[in-house]
Amino acid sequence: MSLGRAAYRRHDGPMPRPRSPCPSIYGVSTSHLKASSTTSLPYGTQAESSTSFHTRAILNASSDMVHTEEAVFVFPEPRFIPMSANDVMRYDRTAKSHAMIDPTVSDYTIKEYLVDYPTFEGALPHGWSAHVHPEGALYYLHDEKKTFTEVDICNATVLADIEHFQYTLYGELRQAIQEGRVDLQLKDVELVLEPRSDDYGVLCSYYFVHRHKRCLFWLEVFDARSVLGDCKGVYALSHKRLAIEAQYWKHRYLFPVLGKVTGDLVSEVKNMMLHATCDHLSSTRSTAALNTDELQNYLSLVDKIDVNTSSRCDHTVVILGRLMSILYRNQYLNFHGQPCARLSVDQTVHGWRYRPSKAMIVLAPLLCMAPVAHVRSLHRSFVDNIASSVEWGVFIAKLNVQLQNLNLLGTVLLGANVGFLAIQSVDVGNGRSVTQIASYTSLVFSFGSLALGLTFIGLNLTGRERGSEAANFLRRMSDERHGLEKLAIIYSLPYAFLMWSMLLFLLAFSVEWCKPGDKISRAIVGSVLVVVGGVIFWCIHVAQDRKARWWWEPDPRFVPHKKRPPLTKRLVACLQEWSRPWHHFNIPRFSTRRNPLDNELPHASPSGAASTAVDLTVPVVTLQKPTNDISNISLNSDTSRRNWRV
Repeated sequence: MSLGRAAYRRHDGPMPRPRSPCPSIYGVSTSHLKASSTTSLPYGTQAESSTSFHTRAILNASSDMVHTEEAVFVFPEPRFIPMSANDVMRYDRTAKSHAMIDPTVSDYTIKEYLVDYPTFEGALPHGWSAHVHPEGALYYLHDEKKTFTEVDICNATVLADIEHFQYTLYGELRQAIQEGRVDLQLKDVELVLEPRSDDYGVLCSYYFVHRHKRCLFWLEVFDARSVLGDCKGVYALSHKRLAIEAQYWKHRYLFPVLGKVTGDLVSEVKNMMLHATCDHLSSTRSTAALNTDELQNYLSLVDKIDVNTSSRCDHTVVILGRLMSILYRNQYLNFHGQPCARLSVDQTVHGWRYRPSKAMIVLAPLLCMAPVAHVRSLHRSFVDNIASSVEWGVFIAKLNVQLQNLNLLGTVLLGANVGFLAIQSVDVGNGRSVTQIASYTSLVFSFGSLALGLTFIGLNLTGRERGSEAANFLRRMSDERHGLEKLAIIYSLPYAFLMWSMLLFLLAFSVEWCKPGDKISRAIVGSVLVVVGGVIFWCIHVAQDRKARWWWEPDPRFVPHKKRPPLTKRLVACLQEWSRPWHHFNIPRFSTRRNPLDNELPHASPSGAASTAVDLTVPVVTLQKPTNDISNISLNSDTSRRNWRV
């Protein structure tokens, strides 16, 4: 059973702009609306029956859906709000009450001799066709106007809304074409409509699609934060084009019925994926989308696509649309084609650099330097508030393996502490000896390491492999100045607790064997302990990166922005400049110091011409005294030597 306007999704975004409609094809005039019987209404609105095009329910206006159409508010102008393909709320249906089925009402009977089954329920209006997405979603297409919608057009009220919105938008677009404001053909245009409701009535979200230009467009200025907001510093249209084309391909796989699979398109997808695979294989800092395994799996799918088939290819269109959307979205995030293009996964285009906080400087040695390693890995996965799903997946895989190993070692160390405390000579009963205190503390650290490791896995703090989930999680944990420092400290706690547990257990064990032993046994065990400890520290020293900065130093890869000097220094500098007498009269200041390039200045030859041979990294053009006899001028460089003749 159709719910009519009650099935419209609620709009909670910016206020829509009213638009003067074209002459209505339904014969509803403004005078007719004003003449309608009204109830008690707010200022500037009129009431009409439930067949109005722009309505609002009086009851339950604050709920997520509009549940009644008995009394409505009418607006004299239709209201539209631009949207993108990201705003098509197809996957939000399960959260709405109208999309649920009552499990207590069922009909398991099948009539006799029934051999023809429909693909959808209800009688379609004239000019409309129903289509089923390969995932199962039902949507409708107006075959002549090429208008898509997902609302139930079998309901007369909903159909009237959709066709009125379609008529108004196409009328305004046709007028813009006639006035020369845009150069396109209506046959190349598609329209997507999604009616919604707010506290003031019914409105319509929309976007147009140009098939040949591979873009979305609108009839008004569109605040595209939902499409462009993941990147900061966006201003170039050539950069925005990549995000808009990604939206086009998302539209294509949301509504694949009009999509076409050509050999050129398949070749384009295949070439982009081949390059991405090669980039991953030949570089450890590739910015290409997806990882190597995913690219190989997708390539195997693309290779099986048959471009010569004459049947409908909705499934193939969905495959290619999703791949193209991913690839172009990745290009947009990495500023492809811009002067600041991100060429490596850990390259920032905003000039940001990591600066350790005081807490990090203090805690890093106490946590066995584990936060330093984690923060470097995390900043490879999250650059300029953009998460790299490939790098994040690698980091998460390593972290999960590390947590599993730490949990195993923590369990062993926990049992070792319990067994050590059970020794009669250790458990003297008062619990105040150094051995007991160290062993008890080691046991607590082991328990903490186990608890944190299991908590991280249980709370899914290490399982957000998907790009959107990882981006939201990392963006929430990130700090503007210190980056993902807080998350690095959290991830390093299981390892640090286990290391402190081992050190304290070793301390308890060493104190215990030192008490009853003689000098020979103490010397032997002490010597072995010193040798093993020395080997451990030597291995750590040899294996560490000698060129790496100290943990308290900021990231040296990016030059920080120069801070403006204090006011006192600027005043002193100004006074020093004005104290010079030649400053007021623009008199050049001559120096008696010898010019360091005197040996490389041109010297006159007997013929009167000057020749020089300057060996610099960049060719240098020298000014010469004009003479009647022109000789060769040589320009020497590390990369090239050319002879110029004038």
